[in-house]
Parts: sequence; C-alpha cells; structure tokens
Amino acid sequence: MVTGGGRAPARPHRERSPRQPGERGVQVTGGAPGGLPRISVDGGDVELRYMEPGDADAVLAFARSVPKHDLMFLQTDITTVEGVNGWVDDVLLGLAAVILATRAGEIIGFGAVARHEAIWMRHIADLHVVVGTSWRGHGLGHRLASEGLTLARGLGVRRATTQMTLDQIAAMRTFRALAFVPVAVLHDQVSDTNGETYDLLLMHRDLDPGDGGGDEGDAAAS
Repeated sequence: MVTGGGRAPARPHRERSPRQPGERGVQVTGGAPGGLPRISVDGGDVELRYMEPGDADAVLAFARSVPKHDLMFLQTDITTVEGVNGWVDDVLLGLAAVILATRAGEIIGFGAVARHEAIWMRHIADLHVVVGTSWRGHGLGHRLASEGLTLARGLGVRRATTQMTLDQIAAMRTFRALAFVPVAVLHDQVSDTNGETYDLLLMHRDLDPGDGGGDEGDAAAS
C-alpha cells in the first residue's frame, strides 16, 4: 500500500479469500505463467514482472508521470493514493493482475488485466496498456499487450476487451496487430477531469484456449 504523504482514507475492504503464508499477492492461477521473461525492445532489455503490494509507491509515481488521458479507462484513478491502494486490493482479491515493465528498477510501463465482478461476465476481462512517454514507439506496448493476452488466457478468460479514444492511434494499431477487432464507437461516452468529452472505441478479441496467446499477433505485426 502507499504510505505517508497525506494518505487518503482507506476504502472499505471486500472480503478476501484466505491465502497461504508466503503466497504471492498477484493471483495467477488456472494455468497462467508464474514467471515473466526479460524482453528486448528497441532501446534495450526490459524486465517484466507481476505487481505486488510493495510496488504501490512506484506505481503512483509512474501514473503521475504519464498523461492522465492515458489512464482514463482504468477502473480506478491510480494517480491518487486511495486509487492505488484500491488497485492493490483488486490484485489481492484476484480481480486484476498487473504486469510491470521495469528498467534499472524503474517502472516504464504496465499491462493490466481486470476481471469483471459480475458472475455473468466473469469470462470477460479488460486489457489496458500504458507506456511511459520516453518509451513509446519502441515496441514495448505491443509486448505488454501480448503478455497480457497470455495471462488472460491462463486466468480462464474467454474474451479480452479494450477501449480507447479515437485519437489514440498507436493503441489502435497495437491491438489490431494482436487480432482485436472494433466493436462499436460510442459518441461522447467518456469525459476527462476538465469535462471535455471523447468518442470511445470498443475492441475485443475472443480467446481460443489453443490459439497460443498473443503469438499470432506478434506475427501479424512483423
């Protein structure tokens, strides 16, 4: 959890399922990989790992370093202390899993897979990717999205969805390369902190348990 510096009041905690001593906070069960690779992108090697509660302060700093517009589609505002603490709660509850991209110990991006709490939508997860401004255009977003798809499949997800505003051209290209297809455009569907509204593009991809994750998406982008 984030501590110090004017900590916001903790939100009410939902009941957590019991965990064994030493168990990782991020719940990657049901066949999802327990470890993540060190990858090479344009600009150097990057370590991928799952977010844990001890990363909260670093996540908060990263979130505050990127345009807030890029964080609009997360279910919580992780530019606030309370929001990051809530995100950690979701990870501990198994409602979300977050892949961090780090270099020299610094967070430079993340991919988040968020499960729906409603029972009738538990087969669906939202996939969101955010990359630090100095690392955009190096292929990191594509790799994070691909790893997110692999993780989603391991968690038993059968459909991955993502959403973005129509000005996020690079994000559209990334997800199209990973076989996501446009579903709908909703006009004036989202608004920023200044009250300005944006059209929202919805995309999705069905996940066949045997289709190998994001691999064919990597081929399509090459």
